Amino acid sequence: MAYDGIVDVDDLGQYVVERPPAADDVWWEQVRQHLMVAAIAHGGDRVIVSRANTRVLRRLLSSGVAAGAAWTWSRRALDTEAANARVSRRLDELSSMSMDEQTRWPQGLNLGDAGFVRELRPFQRRAVARLIRATGGADFSVPGAGKTTVAYAAFCGLRARGEVHAMLVVAPTSAFDAWVDEAAACFAPAHRPEVRVRPRHLRDSDVVLVTNYERLVDARVVGDLREWARNRRVLVVFDEAHRGKAGVRSRRGANAARLARESEATLVLTGTPMPNGESDLAAVFDLAWPGHGERLVDGELAHLRERVFVRVTKQELELPPLDIRVERVELDPTHRRLYDAMIKRVGSWAEDEEPTAAEAGRALMHLLAAGTNPSTVFDPDAPWSLPLAAVKQADLTEVVGAPGEHIRPAKIIRAAQIVADNRERGKKTLVWTSFIGNVNALAAALAHHDPAVVVGATPIDEPVAPTDRRRELRRFREDPGCWVLVATPQTLGEGVSLHTVCTDQVHVDRGFSASTWLQSIDRTHRLGLPQDALATCVVLQAARTIDERVAEVLDKKVLAMAAALDDRSLRPVADPMIVEEDPVAGVLGDVDALRELLGLAR
Repeated sequence: MAYDGIVDVDDLGQYVVERPPAADDVWWEQVRQHLMVAAIAHGGDRVIVSRANTRVLRRLLSSGVAAGAAWTWSRRALDTEAANARVSRRLDELSSMSMDEQTRWPQGLNLGDAGFVRELRPFQRRAVARLIRATGGADFSVPGAGKTTVAYAAFCGLRARGEVHAMLVVAPTSAFDAWVDEAAACFAPAHRPEVRVRPRHLRDSDVVLVTNYERLVDARVVGDLREWARNRRVLVVFDEAHRGKAGVRSRRGANAARLARESEATLVLTGTPMPNGESDLAAVFDLAWPGHGERLVDGELAHLRERVFVRVTKQELELPPLDIRVERVELDPTHRRLYDAMIKRVGSWAEDEEPTAAEAGRALMHLLAAGTNPSTVFDPDAPWSLPLAAVKQADLTEVVGAPGEHIRPAKIIRAAQIVADNRERGKKTLVWTSFIGNVNALAAALAHHDPAVVVGATPIDEPVAPTDRRRELRRFREDPGCWVLVATPQTLGEGVSLHTVCTDQVHVDRGFSASTWLQSIDRTHRLGLPQDALATCVVLQAARTIDERVAEVLDKKVLAMAAALDDRSLRPVADPMIVEEDPVAGVLGDVDALRELLGLAR
């Protein structure tokens, strides 16, 4: 007698094959073994199958021992199957097209008739043509190539063809202004969609909504967005899509993936789709082509993946060259004694205590900060701020020297010299650091240059606050007395254009993320820069510190991204002196990375 089985879908978009209630153990175990070829997990009364294996699952359930049950697919499973078929069909079509076919402008489409008035540059027009043919997809163009304009043009074209009705943009807060401003620049007033940024209430008439990744952890917000999108064809755009790459590993990533799965079409925008490795690229592809990320990175479609994304390179932008130089800075003698003592102390701790990944990550962060300015992790009136047992003040005196002896943070001093030299030439400077303690030290050292300061705690737009990001950016752009902007790349490294007022950067410190490094460079080196502009980027590297290891890791990650995206223009960003070691895996928070740095790897 046939059993009655159910195929459902879980919150992660995966198929769940449920054991029929009346099934005996022997039969169910045979079914589980039969489904193993498609399963990603199994155990107990369920087998979990990825949506990429829809066709395989259908075939398996209708053959062999599994055919002894009548399988009913739930409404969610049928919807997922239909969405997966749609994505698979689009991928198959793109894979069969030559690049010439993809870049051919869709017949009969005139964006001007739909109110799009901004003139597209040739490389943007080619990108728009490909994205319209794909009904979304991935735009991996370098930062500053006009991806927001391209997204609006693609949306306009898809809307004119009736393929989508509305657009939801998920973006970092630093990019909100760009989405509002670019709409005004792209559309004639009579056709300009109202761009509603983080609205409290959604309306049926909304055409363009913009929200930020952080709000995707709020179940109520996500529920409201899903309800708004339920009865319309929505293009979901993930701006700086590498921010949503965590997938099921975080609530934000899982909800981003859910919005992608349930939308009519998706479009991912990021110039740095693999900040740490190919797993990142697969996750970003999975937002663009839900359920198919791995197929495009190391599966059966990997050899065709260049056909399913758009990338405009720095070479195509025809920008003036960017002069990137690394300046090795020797630590002050007292600074050197303290830093070496910290390395020794952390080494002993890492050898004896078997730190967790989180503890190792904090230690790496403290060493990065201390290589620039020990005051960021050391208060003369308190123990070291390290993941160690409390350190007695007597120990500190032995390291630092006589009471009252001061440390001169050499990189802070050098950054101040560069800013002063640029001011002499009438040029403003953008100074990056990842640490609030360094921001404060830089703001004090540069006080006579009237610095603008933007960190994570700086409000975005709050008139009642003493200042906010908009006012600080406006002051840097417009105030002739403000010669320097001090910012953290985590806050301002994306979505902001500064090239019209500033072409010179200083990186006081860097982390292990290639995306943060590349994105921050492109705040001042981007489309619209005059050919005669002299763009510079100075990286301050403390000699014989963790800074040197950071440089090695970033160089390898940038070169790996250049190879994966077939973009030779990324190579000059990487230092040609490449070591033959394996790069640190992932980002901060890696125990092996800490051990390797300290020479403790076993």
